[in-house]
Amino acid sequence: MSNPGVEALSRVLGSPRNLDVAWTAPKEPLPASELAVVLEEGLREREWFVTGRILPQYFADNFVFKDPDVSVQGVRAYSEGVSRLFADESRAEILNCSLRGDTFGVTWRLSGGARLGPFVVRIKPYIVYTDFLIEDGLVSFQEDRFSIPSWDILLSAVAPWLPFLAPPAPPVVVEEEEE
Repeated sequence: MSNPGVEALSRVLGSPRNLDVAWTAPKEPLPASELAVVLEEGLREREWFVTGRILPQYFADNFVFKDPDVSVQGVRAYSEGVSRLFADESRAEILNCSLRGDTFGVTWRLSGGARLGPFVVRIKPYIVYTDFLIEDGLVSFQEDRFSIPSWDILLSAVAPWLPFLAPPAPPVVVEEEEE
């Protein structure tokens, strides 16, 4: 971990949940275009960015996750960390997905709460930009970038009334399909 505040908070996170993840499933390398479809479907169904219910068969053994505050090696460590951090009502609402060469990008809205021991601290909704690097048919690297600075995210959780904080990301509007 690179942020001392986040490192301190990690010591008081909730316990990992039962994730219903097939950790022993064999790896399933796919062409980037097919892997992008599987990842998008999995994210929309399982919301593993906030649940930890990842599909490990599509991730390399040497997988690395990085965001502005944390760096984690291993898909299981990433998954369990996510499951400890986010409260049950947290959401990862997918806004957009795109494949650019060997990079699968996802734009999503994070909302909900962080688990700190027995307490849940509200998280101001914000946008996350995720890039998955695909190597040899598997995800080897994930980098998340945030629409607001980390200090704003943390400060908004404890003092949301401060006037200099960024506004929350607007709700996702789902358009109904015409019949």
